[in-house]
Amino acid sequence: MLMAIFLSFFLIFLIIILITYVLSVIGLWKMFQKAGKPGWLSLIPIYNTYILCVITGVSPWWLALCFMAGFVIAFIPILGFLASFISIYFGVLLAVSVARSFGKEDIYALGIYFLPFVFYMIIGLGDSQYLGAKPMDDIIFHNFSKKNRYCSQCGMMVDVEAKYCPKCGKEL
Repeated sequence: MLMAIFLSFFLIFLIIILITYVLSVIGLWKMFQKAGKPGWLSLIPIYNTYILCVITGVSPWWLALCFMAGFVIAFIPILGFLASFISIYFGVLLAVSVARSFGKEDIYALGIYFLPFVFYMIIGLGDSQYLGAKPMDDIIFHNFSKKNRYCSQCGMMVDVEAKYCPKCGKEL
């Protein structure tokens, strides 16, 4: 009897996770298409966050920092509390940058941070337009967002002062 209850809760939990994943993928798919990236990239779990960093102008080095913080949390419990702030900061940084890159106010980032599967769908399926990379000021990799930007057509990193993308020729 107890095992049946446990399996029921586990199955319900698994269904909820699957539904939120599918909704997130649908929203990201449409967001990537608006930003000129192939939508199928949203299907690859860690790579989709990298692509989100690229289209919003956030340094992809944050992904490496988050993985290192995860190892610190797992193996060095005393430093784990401090390392968890790295992941929280990255989440806020990415949420604000996504909101700005798609023409939303910074307060919209709260929804992206806490309910990404809902707010990605709103951005992806709604009338939001991709405005180019508009990252939040980054306290660690601040030079990354100041000296570089991305072409909205092909996603190539270009210098801030470039007038045309060297890869596809699109006017910036």
